[in-house]
Amino acid sequence: MNKKSTPKSDPPHSLAGFIEAFEKYSSKSKYRYWLNCYRGVRDASWRNLAGIFRPELKELLEDEKNAIRKLISVQPHEFASDETMFEKLVRMQHFGLPTRLLDVSRNALVALYFATEPSPRGSKQCDGMVTAFAIPQELEKYYDSDSVSCIANLANMTSEEKAKIYQLTESLIGQPEDEQIKNFNENNVIKRLLQFVRAEKPYFQPIMKPVDLFVPYFVHPKMSNRRILAQSGAFILYGIDPSQSEKIILPDMIEETCFPVPQKAKKPIRDALENLGINESTLYPEIDKAAAWIKDHYTNL
Repeated sequence: MNKKSTPKSDPPHSLAGFIEAFEKYSSKSKYRYWLNCYRGVRDASWRNLAGIFRPELKELLEDEKNAIRKLISVQPHEFASDETMFEKLVRMQHFGLPTRLLDVSRNALVALYFATEPSPRGSKQCDGMVTAFAIPQELEKYYDSDSVSCIANLANMTSEEKAKIYQLTESLIGQPEDEQIKNFNENNVIKRLLQFVRAEKPYFQPIMKPVDLFVPYFVHPKMSNRRILAQSGAFILYGIDPSQSEKIILPDMIEETCFPVPQKAKKPIRDALENLGINESTLYPEIDKAAAWIKDHYTNL
């Protein structure tokens, strides 16, 4: 689980106040040397959870392998240029299929814009939330990382196979590291995972560390997607959930700091952001999004 904290001071009510709060946060001695990224949501009660791990999508997680294959089988042309499983997951996320990716932005103001989204008409108005993620250097990866390939290809494993990886990892606790790695990679279920990884990287050596499949990584994607580019987007990639076990010890984890966005402050902050050019049209460069943004402008006059 990620470590969480919330600033003790009252939440800001203006754009200037949030900019000051973000600057104060990023200047902390500890976080100054860590990578910072942000996520904004309109409802502060929502958890920062990759879509496929949401409780209401339990059946999708259990059938992750088949769900992915179904989408690729009916839309093969959309995935023709993707060379890795991570790239496929990014595209699936883009088109609305929940995956083991959590969308984040390197731009705090982009996250703040999403946090100021009004609640749907007829529903209860609520506070928003911006979460700042502090990423230790060892958890920062790029799209072509070996660790990223290993975790992304968990999506090719059945629910039973992922459960076996969990059980295998627990059974190896207490062994010397070199012996643990050897026994882990010689197990049949890990050999199965290695087959998928080697389909992307034929050179990949069987030296996978068990803990690597449980640690969330920040991933710099290829900036080939217009929306990712417009939103300064990136992802946190999640592997097997270790929360059910107290035996699996993880290294330094991602730290979360929460910045509540008061419901009454949402509109003035969003208006201020739009005056700076941060709006639906610039964050969603597709023509249908731009058209909807223009329509809403006239509807709300």
